[in-house]
Amino acid sequence: MNEGTSVLLGLEDEFTVLQLERIDADTVRVVIEVIDPEGACPECGVLTSRIKERPLVRVKDLPASGQRTDLWWLKRRLVCREPACGTATFTQQSRAVPARSRLTTRLREKIGSAIASGNRAVSEVASEYQVAWSTAHRALIALANQWLPEPEPTRVLGIDETRARSVRWVLEEAGWTRSNPWMTSFVNADPTLPGHLLGLTPGRSGACVIDWLALQTPAFRAGIDLVVIDPSAPYAGGIRTALPDARIAVDKWHLVALANLMVTQVRQRITRQLHGRRGTATDKVWASRQLLLTGNCTAAAAPPPTKSGPAGNCCSPATSTSP
Repeated sequence: MNEGTSVLLGLEDEFTVLQLERIDADTVRVVIEVIDPEGACPECGVLTSRIKERPLVRVKDLPASGQRTDLWWLKRRLVCREPACGTATFTQQSRAVPARSRLTTRLREKIGSAIASGNRAVSEVASEYQVAWSTAHRALIALANQWLPEPEPTRVLGIDETRARSVRWVLEEAGWTRSNPWMTSFVNADPTLPGHLLGLTPGRSGACVIDWLALQTPAFRAGIDLVVIDPSAPYAGGIRTALPDARIAVDKWHLVALANLMVTQVRQRITRQLHGRRGTATDKVWASRQLLLTGNCTAAAAPPPTKSGPAGNCCSPATSTSP
């Protein structure tokens, strides 16, 4: 194939075009291969050109000259010549197509830029470039990591979870996968400074905390003295692993809410033991259920209980209306 074809497609640095044919009025099929016939073993680094097989792999790429490209990479699976090496065979890699990726680097950057700079929905851009929603979202995150500055050091780190959307199933090339609607946010919770977002990571597990903190500098981790979370065992475990010297604090609202929940559960259990049934409006323990969850600051001013129970107040962070 003429070298000008590789230049036209922007592949002349690493690839050469083997075949080019038209599929329909808007699509062309392109078969490419790496120019260099040799490759270095990823385990021992020994160069080899001995080919075991030539798998043909489909790769998504940008349109070329206003036409959609059906891009296929004719790879070389090479045999390592070093007898002592544990890697028997390996495939050639490329900067334009990262390992285990079915998208070119330039397509990922284009998708991320289209979402970020155009203020467009992820689903809209994913539909335009015919990729899965999760693929477009990962492209946006990867690009944002390059744009966003490093988080500034803070003495007090706040960690919380945010549900971005409902659970959904996404059809990818490998099959159906369950998308994670949860995000973990990291904020500057120092009361002496204006609070702002430091970073986001998908998921809500201890591994999310460990992975995000591992990406930060040693100075950033060493400067954290206190971590504020809700009563989350996974978050606490991740903090103890990544920041063994940091203290962990839980906000008062969740502490009071958990205490109120325990009081409600004990009241319900005792009611069932005494009466053999759930509480009703005629039971004093039901009519006075809100008083058990009310602080002393408003207990004296609380209205007398009615048949439907007393009204709630601002000093009841968590209340229960179930019998």
